[in-house]
Amino acid sequence: MMHSESENEERPPAISDLTRPRHATQQTAIGPTRSCGSLEKHELFFLVLTILGLLATLGLTIYRLTSVKNDTADFTFALVLIINTVACLIFVVHGLMRERPYEVAIFIIADVILLIYCIVNYAEKPRWDDPTEHAVKLVRLILVVVFSVIAVPLAIYILVSFYQSRNLIFRTVGANAELQDMCDLTFFNEALLKLDFQLELSMVVLVMNKGTNLNIEDIVVLSVGTVFVLCWAILGYLSMRFENKVLVIIFLLLWWCEPAYIIYKMVDVAQMLHDAEGDTTLVSAAAIACGIAACLVHSLALMVTWKVWSNFGNGLKEKVYGQPGTGDIRYVVEEETGT
Repeated sequence: MMHSESENEERPPAISDLTRPRHATQQTAIGPTRSCGSLEKHELFFLVLTILGLLATLGLTIYRLTSVKNDTADFTFALVLIINTVACLIFVVHGLMRERPYEVAIFIIADVILLIYCIVNYAEKPRWDDPTEHAVKLVRLILVVVFSVIAVPLAIYILVSFYQSRNLIFRTVGANAELQDMCDLTFFNEALLKLDFQLELSMVVLVMNKGTNLNIEDIVVLSVGTVFVLCWAILGYLSMRFENKVLVIIFLLLWWCEPAYIIYKMVDVAQMLHDAEGDTTLVSAAAIACGIAACLVHSLALMVTWKVWSNFGNGLKEKVYGQPGTGDIRYVVEEETGT
């Protein structure tokens, strides 16, 4: 018996031992998610740096928001900055903990846009007669520059690593290359829906032209529009989550509403742009640029959703969201029970 136990202890690892998934992920309501202990040192550093940097930027922007009049362009841009800062936080945390390279890529783009905005906002109209306002803009600019210089290259490295390795996708759906591609496309579509909602929110704020200077009709349209876009994004997610063709059809039929509204507002803003000057011109130009980006992302989401629809019924939802089907092998990493 002693000899048998010694042999068991010294037994070389089998192939099944080497390929067995480590306890790196955990099943959650939204699918497999990495545990904090599985993060590499550079990933943990990136996560902490990003959260601290974005929270500091958010704090300075909120302070700035409370110190300017609500009928100015500065108020409008502060609101847009808050929206995009919160979006960056979501993309970073979700992209890192769920190994989503597309969301890390969106964070990089958003961070560059954030940097450009801070530079333009600081350089465009420095008010030396208001030392406090100038100091807040300067501190925010320095903070964003230092943060971007460190965070963006690190984010690119993590993005490439996630995209090439597909570790979490492999641990979720296994070694089947076709299933991996389906899973990757679904994750890409989820990122597009989030980006679409972010751009639409920014568009809603920018078309206010000058802060909260809106009539009742604008308030009603913007309020209903925001809720509609949120519901549309949730509908798109649920249609993929449950692979429900009825929800997909409703999702596709409602697609035209957002572009129609955006184009209408872009034409309206473009007409006012001729008579605008100063900060108002900058807000109008930003609204048009945001509207174009929103239409492009919205159209791309339509095409990708159509492709994802064609992948329904291949067992992907059972593997990704932890709903075992008949004959399915779950690749989601769970802690062994020691049997």
